[in-house]
Amino acid sequence: MSFVDAALVVAYMVVMFTIGIWMYRRSKNYDDYLVAGRKFNAFFIAMTLAAGISSATLGVAGLGYSYGLSGAWFFIMLGIGAWILFFTVAGRLRALAQYSLTDIFELRYGTAPRVIVAILGALAYTVLLSIGFVGGGTVLQTVFNIPLLPAMLIMAVPFVAYTALGGLWASGVTNIIKLLILAAGLVVLIPAGIHSAGGWQKLSSSLPSGSFNLFSADAMLMVWAFFWVMSLSMWVAPDIYQLLFSAKSVRTAKVGLGIAGFIIILMGLAAAFVGMAASVTFPGLSAPEAAMPTLAATLAPGLRGLVDISMLGGSAIAVVIFQIVAATLLVRGIWPKTKMSMNGIRWTSALMGVVGLAFAALIPNVISLTELTFRIVIPATFVPTLAAFYWKRVTTSGAIAASLAGPVAAALWTFLVLPGLSEQLQLVLEPALIGVVASLAGLVIGSYASRAPSPASWQQFIPKTTTGTTGAKSPTSVS
Repeated sequence: MSFVDAALVVAYMVVMFTIGIWMYRRSKNYDDYLVAGRKFNAFFIAMTLAAGISSATLGVAGLGYSYGLSGAWFFIMLGIGAWILFFTVAGRLRALAQYSLTDIFELRYGTAPRVIVAILGALAYTVLLSIGFVGGGTVLQTVFNIPLLPAMLIMAVPFVAYTALGGLWASGVTNIIKLLILAAGLVVLIPAGIHSAGGWQKLSSSLPSGSFNLFSADAMLMVWAFFWVMSLSMWVAPDIYQLLFSAKSVRTAKVGLGIAGFIIILMGLAAAFVGMAASVTFPGLSAPEAAMPTLAATLAPGLRGLVDISMLGGSAIAVVIFQIVAATLLVRGIWPKTKMSMNGIRWTSALMGVVGLAFAALIPNVISLTELTFRIVIPATFVPTLAAFYWKRVTTSGAIAASLAGPVAAALWTFLVLPGLSEQLQLVLEPALIGVVASLAGLVIGSYASRAPSPASWQQFIPKTTTGTTGAKSPTSVS
C-alpha cells in the first residue's frame, strides 16, 4: 500500500466525519433526526435506498466469483422487491406518515406485537451493522497493516459518532456520497478485471461454461431462495420503511423507490462481473468475498486508494444506516407515546453502534449470524405486515401468533433439518419459506380464534371503496 493510497483513505474518513458533523445542524428536533423532517426528495430516496442495499457489494462480488453472473441475483431480487413494494403498499405507507415498522404494528395490532417487532428488529439491525465493521475493518487492516480489532475501532469512532449526532440527515447525505464512490470503484474494477485476465477473449474462454447465463437451472434455484430471503425483506425492512416515511410526499416516495430498484440491479450486475473477472486471475481464493480487495491490489497507486475508499464506504453505509434504524426501532418500539429528548435519542443511537462493534469483535462468523437474522426476522414480520394492509379479519392475537410461530419454525428448521438436506434441497426448502408458512398458519388460527377487530383498527390501512354510477366499486385512497 502506497503513501498516496493511505492518505486518500485517511482524507476520505475525515471528509465523511466533517460532513456528518455539519449535518448535525439540520437535526434540531425529533422529526429531523428520525425522518429528516420528511424533506427527502426522490433523488435522496432513490440514492439512500440503493446505498443501504449496496453495502453488500463485496458479498455479491464473492457470489460472482463462485457462481458467475448469476450471483447478481442477490441484488436483482432486492431490486424486484423494491418494485413489489412500489406497486403494492408504498403509497399507503407514506400516507400514514409514521417513523418505523413498529408504528405500523402499533396502529394495526397494539402494544404486544409492536414490542416483539421492536426487540427482534433492533437486535437484527445491530447484527447487520456489525457486518459493516468487519468489512470496513478488513479494508483498514490491509491499508495500515494492523490487526482487525484496532482497525474496526478506527472505523467505528468517526462513523458511529457522526451518525449519533446527525441522525438520518447525516446518514442520508454521507451515504449518497459513499454510493457514488462505490459505483466509481466498480467502474474502475471492471476494465481492470478484464485486463488482468488477459483481455475479453481470454476472460470469456477461461470462465466455466454458463458463467454468463442468468437463467440456468442452478440460477433459478438461487432466485427461489433469494426471493424468500431478499425480496420479502424489502417488503418489511424497517430501513426501507423509515426512508419512505422521510419522503416529502407519496409521489416522491414511490418515484424514489422505483428508481432505486434499477440502481440496485445495475450495482449487482457490475459487482458479480468483477467477481467473475477476479476468478480468472486469482483462482482458488479461500474467501470469495476477497475477490474485490484482491483485484484492487493489482491497481496503480491512486486508483487502488480510490477502490479501497469505495470498499470502505460500502461497509460504512451499513454502519450508519443500520445504526439509526436500530435506534429508531427501540425509540418507537419501547417509547412510542413519548418523544424522548434529543440527547436520549443520540445516546441510544451511539449505544447501537457500540453493541454492533461488540458483535463484530466477539462473534467469529458474523456472516452466518446475519443469515440466521434474516431467517428469523422475515417470518416474524412479513405475514402480519401483509395482513395489515390486505385482511380486515386479522387480529392482535393472530399477529402475535404469527410473529412467534414463524421465527421458531425457521430456527428449528435451520438447526435440525437443513444440515441433513442436499445443497439443492437447502435452496428449495429455505428456512425463511418454512417460517413464513408457519407464520401464516399462526396468523389465520390466532385471528379466527379471537374476536374480529373493530373497523377503526384497519380503516387507515385498507383502501375504502365507493360505488360509482355503474355500480362498480373503485378505490379512493392511495396505494
